[in-house]
Amino acid sequence: MGYASMGRICSLKCTKVLIAVLTFLASFLPLAFFLVYHFTFYYLRNLVGLYVILAILGLCSVGLFFATSFSNPGYVKKLDYPTRMFDYLKCSFRGGNPPRFVDMMINGQPTKVKFCSTCHTYRPPRSVHCSDCDRCIVRFDHHCPYVANCIGYYNYKIFLAFLLLSSLYFSFLFSLFIFRSVEFFPSFQSNVNQSPTDIIGTIIFMIITFISVWLVFGLYFFHMFIVRSNLSTYDKLKEHFDEFNPFDRGTLNNCKAVLLYNPKKQTNRNQTIYNPCAMYTLQSNTKSLDKTLSF
Repeated sequence: MGYASMGRICSLKCTKVLIAVLTFLASFLPLAFFLVYHFTFYYLRNLVGLYVILAILGLCSVGLFFATSFSNPGYVKKLDYPTRMFDYLKCSFRGGNPPRFVDMMINGQPTKVKFCSTCHTYRPPRSVHCSDCDRCIVRFDHHCPYVANCIGYYNYKIFLAFLLLSSLYFSFLFSLFIFRSVEFFPSFQSNVNQSPTDIIGTIIFMIITFISVWLVFGLYFFHMFIVRSNLSTYDKLKEHFDEFNPFDRGTLNNCKAVLLYNPKKQTNRNQTIYNPCAMYTLQSNTKSLDKTLSF
């Protein structure tokens, strides 16, 4: 790899990190501003409780932001020496890459399992190789530039919690900004002359918060809409299962499969890397099969 290519890769990574940092600042600078400039207003009116609730919501949102950014989305293990691996399909050591696609049936629906030539492994169904992370992601949803991480099977629950809590945080913050603005807007000019930073900053951050409320709430409701059908963002955009979705188990079971799973209890899929159908056909009973197919 040449120096020019290395430079482009480093520049791209820096850009992605910068987007995540700007997202963090745009999301939580309004909180810092509010806590600093409006404490006296709420303290004198014995409304410190609202102030404390906002601080808790904001800090929890910050925590979930970092949890989403640094969580494992569900990386499929890479293999460095694919030609030395034993091919269970042929009962011999492989001399080259196995077939690019393997056909399998899931709920009567023909599904192709693809061999990733970068990770040297078969991807589980609905897994995608993310060019940004350079890894295959189990049940790939999307790569989120705003948290600088992929969203997949293992961190999707954290991502949804982050969206929900951020929606509540922005809504509550916007309401408090409105409540504070009611006082100084009737005598706007005189208040601007007395405390320009307070007034102008409040207006700017109120606009940012208003936009954030609609964006985050819209994103949250979109994801809840696709969860009920056990779809991912990638599935929805690519229209993979418009006619029939073999992973659909009904609204209640879909929500349980996505929101109440435990990644630590999932089957070790690396043991069936060269026989991807085995992760489904070798299940001991129907109940465990349903759990495996649900992702």
